[in-house]
Amino acid sequence: MKTTLTSPSFLSPFNGKTIVLELGREISFKTKQNLINYLREQQANISYVLTASTDYILVTNNIDSYKTRRAKQLGLPLVNVDFVYECQHLPPDHSPIDINKFIIKSVEDQENFSNTGTISIPVNTVKMNKFDLNKIKLWNINDANLPRFNELIHCEIGKWTIFKETNDNSDVFFVLELQVIPEQYFDRTTSDYRLRFRYEKQTIIDREEKHEKNVLIQYAFGDDPSEQQQLFALYYHRIATMPRVRQIREIPLDKLGSKLLLRSLFTHRIDTQILDENLCQLIESIWLESIGDLNKMLIISPESITLKTIIEAEAALLDLKSTHNSTAAIRFYSLIPHRSEYQLDLTKNRRALTEKIDLCQLLRDMLTVNELTSWNIKAPIEAKYRALDCHIETVNSSTSEFKYVSKLIQSSIDSGEQIIIHNIFSVTKQTDALAFSTSLSNQRQLFHGSKYANFLGILSRGLVMPKIVVEELGVVRSDIGCLGYGIYFSDSASTSLKYTTASTIRPGRRLLCICQVALGKTANYYSFSSSLTKPPDDFHSTHGVKRSDENNSMFNDNEYAIYRVDQQHLLYIVEVSWLQNDPLNITLEPLLIVHHQQHTLKLSENIEIPMTIDDEAIEVAEQDYGLLCPSSGKLVPLKSFHIHAQIVDATVEVVLYQVYHNTSSIHIEAKYVFPLDENSTVCGFEAHINNKVIKGVVKEKEQAKQEYREAIEKGHGAYLMHQEQAQVFSVAVGNLPANNEVIIKIIYVAELIIENDDIVFRLPAKMASWQSKQAVETKDQSTVQSIDIIDEKVEFSFKASIRMPYEILKLFSPTHRLRRKVTDCIGMVELIDNVLLDRDFVLSITLKSANLPRVSNETWSLNDDSETITSNNHNSEACLLTFYPRFETQTISNQQIEMIFIVDVSNSMDGSHVQQAKQLAHLFLTNLKTDDKNTYFNVISFGSDNDECFPISMPITKENVDKAKHFVLHSLVHRGNTNLFAVLHRYSLLPSISSSKLGRQFILLSDGHIHDLESILSLLGNHSTMHCDRIFACSIGNVANKHSLKQLARGAQGGGLVTIFDSNYRSRWKTKVLNILEHVRQPCVTNISIEWDGRIDEEQKFNMQAPKMIRSLFNGMRLSVYRFIKNCHKATLTVTIDGQEFVTTVFNSVITTTIGRILHCLTARAIIDDYENGLLHMNESENELFKVQHKQDLIDLSINYSVVSSYTSFVAIEERDMKKEKQAFQSGVRLLDVMLDRNVDLLPYMEWDGEVSSLTSIKQKLIDSRISLESASFLRKKESIADIEKFCEKISYRAGGDVKLDMMMTIIRTYRYSLNEHDKANELEDQMRNDIKNEMMNATHDERQALEQMCAANNMMVISDEVEKWEEDESKKSFNLNSIEMKI
Repeated sequence: MKTTLTSPSFLSPFNGKTIVLELGREISFKTKQNLINYLREQQANISYVLTASTDYILVTNNIDSYKTRRAKQLGLPLVNVDFVYECQHLPPDHSPIDINKFIIKSVEDQENFSNTGTISIPVNTVKMNKFDLNKIKLWNINDANLPRFNELIHCEIGKWTIFKETNDNSDVFFVLELQVIPEQYFDRTTSDYRLRFRYEKQTIIDREEKHEKNVLIQYAFGDDPSEQQQLFALYYHRIATMPRVRQIREIPLDKLGSKLLLRSLFTHRIDTQILDENLCQLIESIWLESIGDLNKMLIISPESITLKTIIEAEAALLDLKSTHNSTAAIRFYSLIPHRSEYQLDLTKNRRALTEKIDLCQLLRDMLTVNELTSWNIKAPIEAKYRALDCHIETVNSSTSEFKYVSKLIQSSIDSGEQIIIHNIFSVTKQTDALAFSTSLSNQRQLFHGSKYANFLGILSRGLVMPKIVVEELGVVRSDIGCLGYGIYFSDSASTSLKYTTASTIRPGRRLLCICQVALGKTANYYSFSSSLTKPPDDFHSTHGVKRSDENNSMFNDNEYAIYRVDQQHLLYIVEVSWLQNDPLNITLEPLLIVHHQQHTLKLSENIEIPMTIDDEAIEVAEQDYGLLCPSSGKLVPLKSFHIHAQIVDATVEVVLYQVYHNTSSIHIEAKYVFPLDENSTVCGFEAHINNKVIKGVVKEKEQAKQEYREAIEKGHGAYLMHQEQAQVFSVAVGNLPANNEVIIKIIYVAELIIENDDIVFRLPAKMASWQSKQAVETKDQSTVQSIDIIDEKVEFSFKASIRMPYEILKLFSPTHRLRRKVTDCIGMVELIDNVLLDRDFVLSITLKSANLPRVSNETWSLNDDSETITSNNHNSEACLLTFYPRFETQTISNQQIEMIFIVDVSNSMDGSHVQQAKQLAHLFLTNLKTDDKNTYFNVISFGSDNDECFPISMPITKENVDKAKHFVLHSLVHRGNTNLFAVLHRYSLLPSISSSKLGRQFILLSDGHIHDLESILSLLGNHSTMHCDRIFACSIGNVANKHSLKQLARGAQGGGLVTIFDSNYRSRWKTKVLNILEHVRQPCVTNISIEWDGRIDEEQKFNMQAPKMIRSLFNGMRLSVYRFIKNCHKATLTVTIDGQEFVTTVFNSVITTTIGRILHCLTARAIIDDYENGLLHMNESENELFKVQHKQDLIDLSINYSVVSSYTSFVAIEERDMKKEKQAFQSGVRLLDVMLDRNVDLLPYMEWDGEVSSLTSIKQKLIDSRISLESASFLRKKESIADIEKFCEKISYRAGGDVKLDMMMTIIRTYRYSLNEHDKANELEDQMRNDIKNEMMNATHDERQALEQMCAANNMMVISDEVEKWEEDESKKSFNLNSIEMKI
C-alpha cells in the first residue's frame, strides 16, 4: 500500500512537477536548501539539468544566464521564486494561487511589443506521454492492500460507457468508468490517488429461466490524467471492436456500475425511471398550472413568445421601475399582450410590477422546459419529467425519511395551526448539488415558500435571486424583503406557507420547499434593512430575529436571507394542505396522465443530410445589383459608374457615382440595392436630376418613410435610403421621369480588413440573389410600372488616394490593372481598364510597420455643402486606436492542440438550424489537416444528454475524420434542452490530454439558447483545469441568442471569439471556418484595456469608448476602438498575452491627424453597433434596457453625423411644379460637374506609372484601322469596313477626340466615293451629327469647348441658338442644340 503523506486538502501545485532552480546570489545557500526540502515534501522532482520535460524554472527577477535563455527557447516558464513563498504561507482552506501572476516576462519582449507590436511566444514542444499497459498495475476488488480511494465524497465521473455483448445463452455487459476527485477536494489522508479507472465485466447466463451472474471488477490508480484517459481509451477500443458488441445508452435493471456512476447519471436515471402515480400527478399539476396561468392571462399563445421578446419585456419593466414612465408600460403590454382584465396600471401599482417580473421569469422557465416537448401539453408525462432536468422520487410513507421530514414540519408550526402532509418528494438537481458551498459552516434544513405556478421554474432552473427587492415595491406582509435583495428562508413551516398559493388544478393543495442552506456566519438584525445586496463584511447571511419581550425586534418571524444561490440546494418538495386556508371537503379527481409506450422519451429520427457537403453546395447564387424595378425585378439601364475612394490608414471613405437612364415613356419607381461589408456605414446621399441637387437628410426611420410616401402622392420626386438587412442597403427612387437620367451619389465609410498583414480595400461587384429579391419586394410606392433592360455601354472609372502612417512597401491589385503614384506614405491609384467590374475589385497595401499600435485623430469637417452639421459636432474630435498584434513563435510550432467540436442538436435547433449546424461541423472536419500528429480532436453532439464520437480526443487521420463525419451526419436530433453544462462539467474534471499551454479549444455550434448559463460561467471561471481553455462560439440561425454566446466567449479564461454564420452568406462560411482553425493554434490577447489621455467632450452624450467590452484578439485580427475625445495625442494600451501583462503607450501620427468626417462617422457607427449588438452588461435584460433608454440618443447621434442605422434612414424630396415642369424634364445630366469636388490628386507633380490605358490602346487601334482602310484594295475595303465601323462605336467623341472623328470621316468617304453607297454614307453622317449633339448636351463646359474646337479644326460649323444664353446663365446649366451642319 502506498505510503500516506500528510498534505493540504488541495493538491500541491508542485506535485509531480520537474523543477530547476536558477537563483541569484542574493539567495543564500541555506535558503536554497529550505526551498529544495519544501518542494520535495510537496512531491516535486528537483533537477539540475534543463530539458524539454522540465515544468518550471524558479528564478529571481534579475537573473540572466544560459539556462534562462535556453528555457525561453524551449518555451519553458520562468517563475518568480516568490510563488513558492506564497504557497508556503497559504491557509489550508484557501483556493490555489494563480501561477500566471508570477511568470516573468523579459525586458526584451516588452520593448519588442512597444516598438513593433510583435509578441514573441515561446512554444512548448513537450508531447503527450505514451504509456505502456504492461507497466500499469491492475487491482482486483478483493485484493489486499487495495489503495484507498474515497468514492462517495466529492468524487465524480469523468468518463463512462457501457457495452453489451449478445450471445445465444448469455449477455455480457462491460462498464468503463474514469473516476476523479477534483483537486480542490483531494486529501491524501483519505485517498492515495486522485484518479481511478474502473473496469467491470458482468456475465448473465440464462439457463432454464435461472439467471447466473459472474462479475469481474478491476481498478487502476494514478495521478496522471493523461495516462488514465489513454487507459480508458485503450479498453474502449478493444471492447468496441469485439464481435456482437454494441454500445448502449440505457442502464439495465440489474445492478451495473459503481454507486458513483448510478448516483451521477441524473439524465439516464430520469430517462429510465418508472414514475409512480403520485409523482405523475405532481408533474402534471405544476405543468398545467403554469400553462393554464398563461393562457388565462395572455391574448397570444405562450409558445409564440420568443426569448428575445421576453428580454425586451424585462427591459421595459426595469425601465418602468426606475423611471415610472408610462410608455415603458405600453411597450411591455405590446410585447406580452394581456387580456384587458389583466392590464394593470404598472406605474402606480408596484406589487403588480413585481407580478409582471415574475411572469417574465415564468415565461423564461416555460420556454426552457417546453423546448423538450415543443409546447405539447399532451406530451407523455415522461417527456415532461425529463424536461425538468432533475431527479424526483416519492418518499414512501413507511420509511424513516418520511417520518423525519414530517416531524421537521410539524414541530415548526405555530400553535393552533394544522398542516396535513399528503406527499413528500425527494429532489436532486445536479447543478445545484455541484455548486453548493459545502465548506461553509452552520448548515441547516430550512423552509421556503412560493406560488404553485412557480414550481415549474424552481424545479427546472432552481431558486434564483429576485430581480427587484420586494419591500421596495410593496406587498401584503410588512417584513417581506426587509433583509434586502436575497433568497429568504424560515425555520417555521407556518412562516413559509404564507408565501405559498393553493393550486387551481388540485384545489386545497400547496407545495413547500425544504432546502439545505449554508448560512455560515450569520449577522442578526432586529430592524428592517431593505437596501442590503450582500451580508455585512465577514458574514455569509443575515437573520431577522423574531420579536420577543427581550429584544423588541421588528420581525414577526425568524427570517434568514442568503445572497448567493450556491448557499442552498433543494432537498424536498412537500405537498400539504393548510387547514386554516385550504378546504379539505373537496374530492380531487386524478389528472389524466399520458404515458409513453416504453416509459422513455423517444428521440427523433435522423434528419435528411447529404453524406458529403461540397463547398459548391452551400454557395449562394449571385447576380448584378443596381437600380431595379420592383414589379419586374429588372435593372434600370446603368450608363456610367465612377468611384472615388479616400483611404486613411485602415479606414476609407468611398463615393459612388452612378448614372441611370429611365428609357420608359412613363414615371416609375425603382429601387437601388447595393451590398457593403459589415464594417461599413452609409453617411451621405445625393440625387442629381433635371439640373437639381437633392441632398438626403437622415431622419428617424418611420418619419422618413412617411415623408417619402407623402411626396410621392403629391407627384414630387423622392428618394428613401435605409438598411434593408445586415450588409444590404437600398435606395427607393420615386417618380423617376420618363426618358430621363438621374445621378445617384452615395458616400460610405468603412474599416478596412487585414489579410496576410496587408490592409485590403475590397469593392463588391456582385450581390446575393436573396438580398436583391427581399429588398426589391419591399414596395414604398403603391403603383410601380415595369421596364426592360437594354444593352448599353457603361462608362466606368475608379480612383483612390492613400495616406498611411508608415512607409508603403507595396501597393497593388491582385484582380485589376492599376496605374500608381507613390511616395513613402502617400499614394494615388486608378484603373487602367475602365470597364465595369465583373468581379470584386481588391486593392492591397503593404506597410513597413503594420503591427505597431497607433492612434488616429480627426477634427470634424464636411467636404461638401451639406447642411446637416450641428452645433454639437462643430468642434468635435474623434479618435481611433488601432491594434493589430502579430505573434512570433520562437521555435518550430509543433505544440499539441486539442479541439473539441460541440454540436447543439437540442429542440431549439429544430428544422434548418440543426441541418446548418451539421453542415458547418462537416465543413470544419473537411478542412482539418489530416495526418497532423500534433492535433487531437473529438466531436460531441448534445441536448439534454450528449454523445461523443471518440472516448478521448484522437489524432487527425483520414480514418478518424471519416468516422467523425459519419457521426455528425447521423447523430440524433431533437435532443431536448440545451444542456451545455453537463458537457463542460465533464471536461472540467480532467485537464487537456495535450501538453499545450493554450488549453482545449471548444468550438461550439449553437443558436445560443443555452440552459443554466450562470452555472456554466461559474464553471469556466472557477475550475483550474479550464484556466487556459477557450471557446469559439459559432452562432447558428437568424434568431440566435448572440448575447449568451458572447458571454460564453468572454467567460472562458483562455479567451474566446464569437463568429456569426449567416445562412444567407454561406459563400463566406469556408473563410470563417479556416480563420477559426487558424486561431485555435495561436495564443490570444485578452484583458485589453485602454487609458485615453485627452479631454472628455462634454457636448457629446456618448463619451465612452466603443466597443465598451473588448473581445479577445488572435493573430491576423485587428482591434479598432473609437471614442469622441478632444486633444487625445496618446493612449496607454494594456493587454495580457500568454498569461503576462504588456503595457505600451501609443502616440498619434501627424499624417493620420486629419480634418474630415471618416472617423466621426465610424465612431458614431461603432457606438450605435455597440448598443445594438455589443455586450454592454452581462445581464441580458439590463443589456436590453441600455438599448431602450438610449434609443433617442442613438437616433440623434445618427442624425448629427448623417449615419444610417437600424433606427434612421436618408430621405430626399425633389419638389416639382407639375404644370411648369411638364415640358422641362431634361434627358441628360453632366456627371463630371458633380464629380469635380472629389477629383483631388494628392501628387499632382508626379507622373503615373504602370501600363497604358485601354483608351490609349483603342485610339492606337483606330489610327491603325484608318491607315489600313485608306490603303486597302476595293475588295478588302468592302470586306473590312463593317467590322471597323462596329469597332469605332466603342469610343465616344469626347474620349476619342480627333482620332474618332478622323476614323468616322474616313468611313463615310469610303462608302460615298469608293463603294458608291451614298445612302449608307448619308445615314452615317446623320448618326454622327446626332451623336455629337447628344454628347455636347451632356458635356461639361470644358468638354463642350473641346468638341467645338475639334469640329472647327475639321471644317465643321456648329450653330447653337442657346449656347450664349447658357454661358450667361450657368446656374441653369441647360442648352438646346438646334442644328449642327457639317461640311465633309
